[in-house]
Amino acid sequence: MSNLSELKIEISSIKDIGKITGAMELVATAKLKKISKRMENIQTYLNEVYDVFNYIISHSEDSIYLKKENKPIHNTLWIVITSNLGLCGGYNSSIFKLIKPLINKKSDSVYAIGNKSIKFCNNNDLTIKGSLTDVDVDFSNEQSRQLAVNILDYYIKNEFDSIKIVYTKFINNVTFEPKILEMFPITKKLGEESSFEDVTLEPDPETLLTTSVSMYLNTILFGTIIESLVSEHASRRMAMEAATKNGRDLSDSLTKLFNRKRQENITQEISEIVGGANAQNDN
Repeated sequence: MSNLSELKIEISSIKDIGKITGAMELVATAKLKKISKRMENIQTYLNEVYDVFNYIISHSEDSIYLKKENKPIHNTLWIVITSNLGLCGGYNSSIFKLIKPLINKKSDSVYAIGNKSIKFCNNNDLTIKGSLTDVDVDFSNEQSRQLAVNILDYYIKNEFDSIKIVYTKFINNVTFEPKILEMFPITKKLGEESSFEDVTLEPDPETLLTTSVSMYLNTILFGTIIESLVSEHASRRMAMEAATKNGRDLSDSLTKLFNRKRQENITQEISEIVGGANAQNDN
């Protein structure tokens, strides 16, 4: 009977955990809908900013923000976007697997966005230049703007030769891909067609690049953080859905085992009673 009691407790525990994972799945689904709507609303604006700024870059000849072939890269600031919480499948581990062999511990630094990014840096003895943990579905453009000002200041003061953003690109509700964006120095993309070819740049492309680069960095940071949030909640929803299903399957399997063992015990008790009765009759 002790085995039956243990099985009964285990089944009860699994069902309780299933209620928790089911609730977390519902929460993740609600947050996913909210942040997905935000991403859809800002996507057109982001694309327009990218197009305009790329046009300005293509017409700029000399700027501290443009990549120069003879200038070596000695140190890099990695802006690593992760989640604050776990239980989101391989969302964070995919980011860490991508960047771990690329970061130079001696010269590079990390601007950690999300508690998991901070933990990763501490576990791997990486230098943390700054951190941001109050990132959720209500992440605002003002937060992104302040972050962009700080990061741009590092580059202008020559604290870093290169700045890269590591985020998770959202493809669909079941597919997400870790990506690295090389922010600075900016590499000109030659030969691309533009819808702004008839636009005159005044006073000149270099001045426009200097005055608008902060807005450009802000736009990219805001877009990558929002896209990472969408990927995070989609990944968590999938993980909790799978956990709930696996828990249900395990509970069903243990329930069958419980019923089988209980039936075996009942059969054994009946056999003992019948055997005892037969022995009495023989006497």
